[in-house]
Amino acid sequence: MKYQGNSEIIRQRMKVISSTNNGFIISEKDLELRGSGEFFGTRQHGIPEFKIANLFEDIETLKQIQGIAIEIIGKDPLLEKEENKPLRKLVDEKFKDRIEI
Repeated sequence: MKYQGNSEIIRQRMKVISSTNNGFIISEKDLELRGSGEFFGTRQHGIPEFKIANLFEDIETLKQIQGIAIEIIGKDPLLEKEENKPLRKLVDEKFKDRIEI
């Protein structure tokens, strides 16, 4: 099968697909080329782009933040401790329509 196309993104996709059969490498390159908005289907569903982080470029930082969040919730699931009250307020304001207690 002969490939025809002029897009640089298409060329990069074809290069990675023809150079490996490792699905993790292929999906990582696809995410890099698409960007986080396309990964979440923002064009179809209207989810906004990340405003403070790029899912692909900032993955290590996002993993660290996730670890910190898990630690906080593990110690204070309802965010009732004094040091977590500002966080609780932010969560309440941002996600009030989605929180079930």
